[in-house]
Amino acid sequence: MVEAALLNWSLNQLMRLVVIMTRVGPLLFLMPILGSKSVPAQIKILLTLMTSLILLPMVPVTAEQLPTSALGLLVLILCEVVFAGILSLFVRFVFGAVEIAGQMVGIQMGMGMAGSIDPQFGSQSAPVGVFWNIVAVLIFLAVDGHHLFFRTLVESYQWVAPGKIAISQATFNGMMQGTAHMFVLAVQIMAPASAALFFSHVAMGIIAKTVPQIPILIVGMPLNIAVGLIFVGLSLSYFLPLMVANYEMLGRLLPQLARGMGG
Repeated sequence: MVEAALLNWSLNQLMRLVVIMTRVGPLLFLMPILGSKSVPAQIKILLTLMTSLILLPMVPVTAEQLPTSALGLLVLILCEVVFAGILSLFVRFVFGAVEIAGQMVGIQMGMGMAGSIDPQFGSQSAPVGVFWNIVAVLIFLAVDGHHLFFRTLVESYQWVAPGKIAISQATFNGMMQGTAHMFVLAVQIMAPASAALFFSHVAMGIIAKTVPQIPILIVGMPLNIAVGLIFVGLSLSYFLPLMVANYEMLGRLLPQLARGMGG
């Protein structure tokens, strides 16, 4: 009888662990930084297992919530992937704004062809975009922004039962507002360097018309790069509080978005 009870307890705990992993896994694979392509899949799987084991005695999950049919299990996994994808995409809007700002400033500087691999998105980006993205990641980690995901993950089990997700009009409106805010934030990030480069282009255009003897194409390229790098460096004092304010905003909106998907 003791061995049967122990076996029943073990199977019950294993089934609860599977239910928890269906939400923890997609969230860790899709979230910024940990979900980037530069992090090996083995590390993500191990972190998923460790996080699920930690959450096992903490979250209100029962073994009966794990479907017995293959179709039910597929629906459960799809719902959890959608839930994790919406939360991760909402946070990635901030990093997407940094990427857009870096691309635009890089093109203005004439460094659009000098692309490098962005470690966050795994795609080719201008050097300014890679620099700003690395700084944004460091600020995100410095203010414990990654704790937003784990705190929202733990609290989400009280609002959204596994496999029970409700996509309402409020969720759709929140995602659209996040998309709009991404472009607004991109303009705010690139504003100092972009304005300086704009006036630099205007000045070189005036010089090219008034003093045609100056080889403006030869002089203009290094001048644009120098002006861009100087103002990118000077804008870091403005970049820091801007990103901190947006990360604090995510700390308020992310739980609300998760709570809204609970129906």
